[in-house]
Amino acid sequence: MGAIGDSSTLTTAQLTTVAEIMVAGAFFSTLGSLVIITVFLNSPELRKSFAFQLVFGLALAELGNSFWPYFFMPREGAACECQAVLLQFFSFASIAWSGVIAWTLEMATNTERKPGGPSPSSLAAAVVGIGDPTRAPDVRKFHVAVWSTSFVLVLVPWAAGVYGPAGAWCWIDPRHGAEAHALRLACFYLPLWCVVGFQIRTYRRVYARLRRVASLAAATAAVRADMRREARERESARANEKAEGVETKTESSPPDATPAKDEDEVDVEATLRRLLRRLGAYPAVLIVAWTFPTINRLNNYVQGAKTGQGDNYALYVLMALGMSTQGVGNAVVYGMSGAVRREAAVLLERWTGVRFGGGPFGRGGRGSAAGGLARLAREGERGTEMSARRAASSSVANAEEVGETGPADEGREVLLEVDESLK
Repeated sequence: MGAIGDSSTLTTAQLTTVAEIMVAGAFFSTLGSLVIITVFLNSPELRKSFAFQLVFGLALAELGNSFWPYFFMPREGAACECQAVLLQFFSFASIAWSGVIAWTLEMATNTERKPGGPSPSSLAAAVVGIGDPTRAPDVRKFHVAVWSTSFVLVLVPWAAGVYGPAGAWCWIDPRHGAEAHALRLACFYLPLWCVVGFQIRTYRRVYARLRRVASLAAATAAVRADMRREARERESARANEKAEGVETKTESSPPDATPAKDEDEVDVEATLRRLLRRLGAYPAVLIVAWTFPTINRLNNYVQGAKTGQGDNYALYVLMALGMSTQGVGNAVVYGMSGAVRREAAVLLERWTGVRFGGGPFGRGGRGSAAGGLARLAREGERGTEMSARRAASSSVANAEEVGETGPADEGREVLLEVDESLK
């Protein structure tokens, strides 16, 4: 049995450097995946969340995907084939789980305009991962689909007998010619970029929906701010009249209470920016992780066909660096939400007896995107109710004397405009 370096034009030292980069990345991927899995298994609340059940599936795939670099340049034979199978199976499973999460988000938000569909609050819950408890899909179906598809795509190269050395590790051996390169494309890279394209399409559509909800919420918040300002102005005028000893009709009527600032009021733009950063990060993880591997494998094919030497050391280093980011990136983007950090803090306090009041695992901070979007959606619901009341009473209001009009009326007109745009 030959060494893995016998199939590559790179030197043994170069291949060792590339393999060491992969091992370092695998170590951090293992840690990140184990944190998410441990928190999930020890948190009854998170186990009830359909979205986090999907994240748990992704963490399982990433944990398995972090094991194959530890084989570290095996010689051709059983160890090499085992590494190739693990790489193909778990790498594809990780990408498939990312696609499942995007598809679930698309299905959850696609009912926005259907009669009898979810309210803005249930839409917000679905977008950030709470799910609709009345019709949550069975996560076991996704497990069956992902793992069975991954298994089939492992069997195809195995049946073709093309597993073997593929640079600094084992995968589909390019020495088998056009058949090997076609299987690389069909079994991995084509599905990979289809998932990336679907993610980008999905999150662009979700972005547009969130913008509509945010616009309505912003208009509603403006109306309520105007109402508070007018109430303060009335109270100030009454206080001045009382100080001057002037008896007015207004004084004999019960004073209007100044509306207290609602805890649900949020900076809509700031909330939206945080959500969009999270949404944009989902496809970014795969793009960063797999752009250079794709370029390197294309170079293997094109240059290998021309010169018989398709290995480029710089591209292999960039490939290893990119692939090393996937596990950690998925753990941070999908798993390290505010809820996960809070549950992790609870577990650490339970196991160590030390209270973690701040830092990345603390209970404080700005809160999760789920809370922000839920509050944003409640603002939108208030806006819809206010617009409905306004529309229902418009004919009566036009026939009555309503006194002065001010900024509050202008805000309500803006709100009605936004409401129409959502139909």
